[in-house]
Amino acid sequence: MGADVRELRESNIGYGNSQGTYTFSTNWTRGPLDNSTGAPLGQDWASFMLGLPTSGGFDINAFRTDQSKYMAVFIQDDWRVRSNLSLNLGLRFEHEFPTTERFNRSVNGFNATVASPIAAAAIAAYAAHPIPQIPAAQFKVPGGLTFADSSHPDIYQTASHIFSPRFGFAWTPSGAGAKTVIRGGTGVFVFPLGATGVNQPGYSQTTSVVPSLDSFLTPHATLSNPFPDGIQQPTGSSLGLATFLGKGLTYYNPDVQNAYSYRWEFGIQRELPAGTVLEAAYVGNHAVHLGFSRQLNYIPKQYLSASPVRDQATIDRLSAVVTNPFANLAPGTSLSGSTVGLSQLLMPFPEFGGITSQNDNGASSYFGSLNVRLQKRYSHGLQLLANYTWSKLIEKNNLLNSFDTSMEKRVSGDDRPQRFVASASYELPFGANKMVNFGNQWANRILGGWVVNGIYTWQLGAPLGLGNVIYFGGDIHLNPRQVNGPSFDTTRFNTNSQQQLSDNIRTFPTQFGNLRGDGANNIDLSMIKNTRLSERLNFQLRFESFNAFNRVEFSNPSLSATSSAFAKITGQNNLSRTVQIGARVVW
Repeated sequence: MGADVRELRESNIGYGNSQGTYTFSTNWTRGPLDNSTGAPLGQDWASFMLGLPTSGGFDINAFRTDQSKYMAVFIQDDWRVRSNLSLNLGLRFEHEFPTTERFNRSVNGFNATVASPIAAAAIAAYAAHPIPQIPAAQFKVPGGLTFADSSHPDIYQTASHIFSPRFGFAWTPSGAGAKTVIRGGTGVFVFPLGATGVNQPGYSQTTSVVPSLDSFLTPHATLSNPFPDGIQQPTGSSLGLATFLGKGLTYYNPDVQNAYSYRWEFGIQRELPAGTVLEAAYVGNHAVHLGFSRQLNYIPKQYLSASPVRDQATIDRLSAVVTNPFANLAPGTSLSGSTVGLSQLLMPFPEFGGITSQNDNGASSYFGSLNVRLQKRYSHGLQLLANYTWSKLIEKNNLLNSFDTSMEKRVSGDDRPQRFVASASYELPFGANKMVNFGNQWANRILGGWVVNGIYTWQLGAPLGLGNVIYFGGDIHLNPRQVNGPSFDTTRFNTNSQQQLSDNIRTFPTQFGNLRGDGANNIDLSMIKNTRLSERLNFQLRFESFNAFNRVEFSNPSLSATSSAFAKITGQNNLSRTVQIGARVVW
C-alpha cells in the first residue's frame, strides 16, 4: 500500500507570429460570383501579386506559470491461493486538483447565457435593419469569457474522486502437465490531466489582418499596410465579457472529467518442445470521457441545405451582405464594418468568430485484439520470435456537424487491423567452442563470431478519409500502389470546383475502414562480427541494412476532389534502403 502525491509546475511563453503572418487565398480573385469555389491554383498567387491578403495576424503573447496537484492512495496484494493459482488484487483512489496560474492570467470559462456588454446597442441597431430569418424581438447577443481571479483561481473544476479496482489471475491447470498457464485480468485506469487548461486571450493579443469591412468588396488592409488600425495591446481581464469581441475564442472546458479506460485480457500460454512457447491472448479496452474540441459558434441546422448537390440558393442567401448591427462595436476586427455576412447573424453568439471548447468529455474509443506469439528461446545459436495481431480500433471523437448531438462512430486513423512481425537471430556454428572448429586461433577469430539477424514487418495501411464531397456511388477500385495514374476511379466523385458542396448538412462519413493506404512490408537485415581480443575485450563489426530490399511504402493519394492531383500518389512514407557499417569495442 502507499500514496502517490505530485505537484506539476510549468513556466512557458510561445512567441507565436511575433513578426506577423500573412495569408493569400482566393477571396479577392475568384469568380464569376463572389461565393464561387476557388480555382485549384493561380487565384491565391494573383491575390499576392495584388498585395491583398485574406487573413493573417501579429501576436503579442503572455508569459505563464501554472501548476496542478494530484494525489492517490492504493492497496495491492499478490495472493497465492494454491500452488498453481495466484491472484492479483488492487484498489486505487485518485483525485486531481485544478490547474491554477500564479498570477491568474487565464480564462476559466465561457458564460453562454449572460448578455454581452454590447447587447443593448447591437439589438437596437438590429431592430432598425432585421433580416427575414430572425425577428427583431428574437435577436440575442449572449456570451462572454470569464477569468480567473484571487477568489476563483481555478482554471476548471473536477470531481475526480475515482476508485480504480484491478484484478488478475494466473492458473496452471494440474491436468496439463504444468506446461500450460492461463492468465487474465481487468481494471480501470485513469488518465491524469496534468498542468493544462491555461488559455490567455486578453493577456495575449493577436491583431488580425482585417482584409475588408464589406465582405471583400473593397480592401481595408493591404500588404503595404496590413494593420491600418494599429497593433492592439493586451487588455488582461479588464474588458471582462467584452474581451475579444469580433474574434475567435478558445477556452478550456470548466467542468472537465478525467478520462479513464476499462481494460481486460485473457490469454493461454503453452510450452512446446525445443524450448518453444506459443501464446494466444485477447486484449480489450474501452476508453470513456476522452477529450475533443467542440465548436460552439456555428450556423444552425435549419438554415443549412439538405440537398445532396450544391445548393447555390442557400449559399447565396448565407453569403449575402446585410447591415451590420455590430458596426463600430468591435473595433479592429472584421465585425466593425458597416456590413456583415448574413450567416454571422444566424450564429448563437454573433458578436464572436469561432468559439472552441477544449477537452469536452464526450469522446470514447473501443479496441479489441487477438494476439498470437510464437517464441523459440535461444539454443544452438538460434532464437526466433513471431507475433501476429488482429485488431479493431473504433472511435467516437468527431462531430460530422457542429450542431450534432451524438458523435460519428468511425474506424480510427490509428487502426491497423492486421500486423505480423517475425525476427530471427542465428549465431553461425564456426569458431572456437562451436560445431566447426578450425583448430587454428587466427582462422577461428576470422571465420568465427558471426551472427546474422533479420526482422520482417507486415502491416495493413491507415484508413482513408474524404472531405465533404459528392459521391455518386459504386466501387472506386482503390489500388494504393498505383503510381502511374489515378489510384482509384475519380469518376465516382464530382470534381467540378464550381459544383462542390458548401453550407450543407454533412452526411458523408469522414473515414472508411475498407479504403486504406499502402501498408508496411519491410525487411531489415544485419550481420555482426564479434572478435574476442581478450577475456574482457571484444571488438565488434556491424553491417546493417534497413529496408534491405528497398521496397517503397507509398503515401496516401491526394483526397481533395477539386485538386488536379486528386487520386494521385506523389510520395512515400518510409525511408529508402539505408546501409550502415559500424565498429565498437566492448570491455
